[in-house]
Amino acid sequence: MSITFQQIYAVDHPAEWMQQAFNGFQLDSRKVEAGQVFIALTSLSQPEKTAEYAQKALDLGALAIISEQDLGLTPSLIVPNVRMLMGQWQKDYLQQTQPVNPLRVLAVTGTNGKTTISRLVAELLMLSKYPCAVMGTTGNGILPHLEASTHTTLDALHMQNQLHAYAQQGAKFAAIEASSHGLEQGRLNGTPIEVAAYSNLSRDHLDYHKTLEAYAEAKSRLFQFESLKVAIINIDDAYANIMLKAAEQNPAKPKILTYSTTRPADYRVEEIQYSLDGVHFELVTKTQSYLVHSPLLGHFNIENVVASLISVEQAGLDLSQLVALVPQLKGAPGRMQVLRDQHRLFVVDYAHTPDALIQVLKTLKRHVSQQLWAVFGCGGDRDRGKRPLMTQAALDHADVVLLTSDNPRTENPEQIFADMKAGIEFSNREVHEIHDRREAIKFAVKTAKAGDIVVIAGKGHENYQEIDGVRHWFDDVVEVQAAIKGQHATEPASYPAD
Repeated sequence: MSITFQQIYAVDHPAEWMQQAFNGFQLDSRKVEAGQVFIALTSLSQPEKTAEYAQKALDLGALAIISEQDLGLTPSLIVPNVRMLMGQWQKDYLQQTQPVNPLRVLAVTGTNGKTTISRLVAELLMLSKYPCAVMGTTGNGILPHLEASTHTTLDALHMQNQLHAYAQQGAKFAAIEASSHGLEQGRLNGTPIEVAAYSNLSRDHLDYHKTLEAYAEAKSRLFQFESLKVAIINIDDAYANIMLKAAEQNPAKPKILTYSTTRPADYRVEEIQYSLDGVHFELVTKTQSYLVHSPLLGHFNIENVVASLISVEQAGLDLSQLVALVPQLKGAPGRMQVLRDQHRLFVVDYAHTPDALIQVLKTLKRHVSQQLWAVFGCGGDRDRGKRPLMTQAALDHADVVLLTSDNPRTENPEQIFADMKAGIEFSNREVHEIHDRREAIKFAVKTAKAGDIVVIAGKGHENYQEIDGVRHWFDDVVEVQAAIKGQHATEPASYPAD
C-alpha cells in the first residue's frame, strides 16, 4: 500500500518530499532503503558524526532527514526531542500500511525480577491458550521461540516493528521488560501498555543515572503511560511510594493494586514453606485465599510469581485457574536455574548487583544443609562502586566465597579484582580467587561436598564472556554440566552469541 508522509503526519506547510511515496523510518544510516526517512539522533559517543551519518543516508536514497538540530542538509525536518516521538510515529505508519489488531501489552520494571516476571506472565498466558510474545533480556519472540536481543528494551522503531510483527504472527499479548534506560529514552513511547508491574529497586546503572533517586524516577515513568489501566506495585520495596505517586498522578487514573509478603496489601502472601522442590504459600486477596505451589526456588520468586499472577488476572483471566497452572511454570533461563548432582545443588543466576546477590544467597540459606558457595565476578566498564559491595554481600551471606571474572569487557581484570577487594576484611573466611571463570567453576564442582549449594552468579542466561571487547562463547550452565561430568565444555554450532 503506497502512502505519503503527509497522509499520516499532517504538516501545516508540507515540503515536496512529504508528497512522495513513504516507506517508514530508519535509525541506521547503513540500512536505509529508498523512500525511508532517516531519523538522525545525535550520537552520544560521537556527536560530530551525526551529520556524516545523515549524509550517508541521503546518499543511499533516504527520502529526507529528521533531526533534533539543523545539520545543514536537505531535504530535512527539524523536530526537537524526536526520540520521544518516533515510537508513536512508527506505530502509526505500520497501522496505516499493514493494519493489525494491536497486542495487549503487560510490562514490568524494577532492578531485579523484570525478566522472570515477564517470562512468567507469558507462560501463564500461553498455558491459558493465549499466544504471547515476550521481550527482554533473555530474548524476544512468541514463546517458546525466542531470538537473542541486543538490549533489554529495544529502540523505539524496533520495538514497534517487533510488536507489529508478533501481532501479524498471531500473538494476542506481549509481556515486556521496561528498563530504566528504555523508559528515560522513550523507547517504549507509542506502546499501549495496559498493565504495569513494579518489583523492586536497588543500586544498579548508576554509571548512567548517577543517583538512586534519578534511577527510581526513570522507573516510575512506566506508571505515567496514558494507556495504563492497572498499576501493580510491591509495597515491601523502599521505593514503592515513588511508583505509587506516579500512578496516582497519571491522568488516566489506572487501578492501583499492591502486593506484599510482610504487610497488609491487596494481595498478601502468608504461610510460606520452603523446600528444594520449590515453595508453598497462601495468596490472600480481599475476597478469597488460594494455596499456591511454585516450583521456583527463593523468596523473591514468590514475589515474582505473585506479580505475574496479578498481571494476568488483571488482563481478564480467572485467578483460581491461573493458580492451578503455577506448578507448570519454568521461569527464565539463568534465573535461579537449578542443576543437580546427586547430593549437591548448583544454581546459575544473573545476580549482578549487591542486592540481587544478597537475595539469592539469603533465599538459598534456608535450604542448604552444609555450606553455601558464592562464585561471582564484576563486570568491566561499569559502576566500580558496587564491586566491593558485591564481595561484602558474598562474605556476609555465603560460607565459601570464590572471586572470579565476569565480563571484563575492555577493562583490565586486575583493576576489577583490586576494586572487589578494596577495604574488605577477609580474615577467618574461606575465600578463593581464580581469575579464569571456567577454572573457577571446575574448582567449585570438584570441591563442593554433599549437602552444599553452589551459586554461580552474574551472567545467568548469557552465552558469552566479553574480554578485551571481544565476545567469546561461554555459558555457565554448560560449564557446570561439563564439570560435573568431568568433561570440557564444547562450543555449540549455533554460536556466535548475541
